[in-house]
This record gives sequence, C-alpha cells and structure tokens, in this order.
Amino acid sequence: MQVYYDKDCDLKLIKGKTVAIIGYGSQGHAHAQNLNDSGVKVIVGARKGGASWGKIEQAGLKVAEVGDAVKEADFVMMLLPDENIPAVYSQHVAPNIKQGATLAFAHGFNIHYGFVEPREDLDVVMLAPLVAAGPASSKPISVKKPKPICSASRPCCVAVPSS
Repeated sequence: MQVYYDKDCDLKLIKGKTVAIIGYGSQGHAHAQNLNDSGVKVIVGARKGGASWGKIEQAGLKVAEVGDAVKEADFVMMLLPDENIPAVYSQHVAPNIKQGATLAFAHGFNIHYGFVEPREDLDVVMLAPLVAAGPASSKPISVKKPKPICSASRPCCVAVPSS
C-alpha cells in the first residue's frame, strides 16, 4: 500500500472534477464542506425529505438524490454507516456511476468483506485520516484541540493499493 500525505497532494488534480459525497453525517458534512471551501465542485447525495436534506441546503451545498448525485460525479465518496453502504451502492451508485470514475471509502470494511464489489473500470480508493495511537487509558492523550486533518489549507489525501 502506498500512503500519501499532505506534502504529496496536489489539489489541482481534483479541481474541475465533481465530487459526490454520499451521506451527510459526521464525516460527510466535514468532507463536503472542506472540499467546497477548497474550491472543489461538490454535490451531496441524500434521501429527498430525509433529515439531512435541509441541513445540506442550509450549508449552501448542492444536494440531490443519491443516484442523481452519482451521475454527475467523477469521484464518489461513500460516507454512510457500514450497514447501509451495500444497499445504497447496489441500488443507487452501481447503476449510475460513470465509467472510469473513482469510488472512495473512509475505510475498507465493505470492500474487504465483499459487501461491495465495484466494476473493473472503477478506481477504488480509501480516504481516511491517520491518527497516532496512544496508551490505553481513560485520560485523553492531549487536552489541546486537534488540528483538522482536512481543510481548505490541508486537503485530504489518500492511501491506494500499489499496482
């Protein structure tokens, strides 16, 4: 596996592309807002009338039903709870994702265990924050506020399998 860090990233590679963020929970809203703040074209896929729809609009982000968001995207980031990803992928993502698009996950559970089996033409990547582990205890490692992993000045980076 090749791991890329901030210094290795070039935000120009994703500018001009459309990124669909599927899900607007704890990770989805952060990814969507950070990419949007960095000048990337973002569309959030959500259930029409669902709890997040209004929040997404209120944040000033473009929102669409999942299948429609995926149709527009060059890069699709799956940020739903693990148990929801297989059904959403098979019903809304697989039939709509462009040939040659990139499909991204925050971790490898659904790919590793075969719950999602992407087409051969798709690039599949994992985009995840790396956090240093500390000793197991009930005390926090630090009382300082952590720096964001991704922001307009610190774009997200990816780990992809080596060919």
